[in-house]
Amino acid sequence: MDLKDGGLVKDFELERARYESFAATVSGLLERLLKAEEIGVHSISFRCKEVASLEKKITAKPSYPSLAHITDLAGVRVITHYSDDVDRVAVLVESEFSIDTDNSIDKRVALDPDRFGYLSLHYVASMNAERSKLREYSAFRGLKVEIQVRSILQHTWAEIEHDIGYKSTVQVPRHIRRKFSRLAGLLELADQEFVSIRTDLDAYENSIEGKESTEEALLDKVTYTSYVLNDSDCLGLDKVVAESCRYKLVEIIETEKCLAVCALLEIPTLGILSQQLNENRAAIILRAEIVAESRAGLPLADIGRGVCVFFLHQVIVAKSQNLELAKAYCALNDWSEEFVTYLMEFGADLISRNSTEVGESD
Repeated sequence: MDLKDGGLVKDFELERARYESFAATVSGLLERLLKAEEIGVHSISFRCKEVASLEKKITAKPSYPSLAHITDLAGVRVITHYSDDVDRVAVLVESEFSIDTDNSIDKRVALDPDRFGYLSLHYVASMNAERSKLREYSAFRGLKVEIQVRSILQHTWAEIEHDIGYKSTVQVPRHIRRKFSRLAGLLELADQEFVSIRTDLDAYENSIEGKESTEEALLDKVTYTSYVLNDSDCLGLDKVVAESCRYKLVEIIETEKCLAVCALLEIPTLGILSQQLNENRAAIILRAEIVAESRAGLPLADIGRGVCVFFLHQVIVAKSQNLELAKAYCALNDWSEEFVTYLMEFGADLISRNSTEVGESD
């Protein structure tokens, strides 16, 4: 067959735009399906085979009777964060597409344990009968797409393997193959350990969430988030601050920076945090009133829950009258020297107010 004059290459040149559109459509469909099933993935990408690549392929194997027998003209790749999510994606693909089982392969079970290489799942699929009847998919009836599913570590292996150019165990010295084999084992173990860590974190979060946290509980992302969302004193003070400043409370919680400031201010546990909120309640409300004055006339703005803790930090730093602490605090928040000066003045005012209140009570 003359590849440059008719034949499969010419057929593909005429059909390539349709295959490219098919790959993009399958990618978008998978993205929507995964979102509906709440399956988070690292990325979804698609590609259409280049004409030169097809020409090379059929030159090496000139036995394809038609384009329909070439299964990788359109391709979609789904990269998951965790290896067990590959199975969740697989269930979705098998339920939503028509699978060409003869040309699909699960390399995770197809490869022997001592074989070199890493593992991934390859489907050859097409739109199922129900979806092919829909107008938006009818143009792709009969087309096949290769859907590849692998974890991010499996993808890392494949990319490095491709970059090195390793394809044949015959061409690579034995001692180098052994290094690759050891690395494959390490990556597989790492994949399993990441799944284990995620499972342990989920279990820990479930053990904390919705429960009354103990005062001795150390502050971390889970305990702090649970405290902000469930502690009645924190919820009440958040509401007071939000109403005063014309803020709308939203579920976003800035945990990372908040925990860093708590560490700076030596607030290691929920008990100490709760104690500080209660002891400084009046000063926090005063700080909110000052912010409210600066926001006079401005529209309602979103603010993350735990805003009372954000103001608590300012109050503690201000009352300390420690200039170096104020500078460190402002540096953590990327604030200017002007705010350092403000905090010192605000703290002096708080101390003066407390002295006056004590004097009046005497």
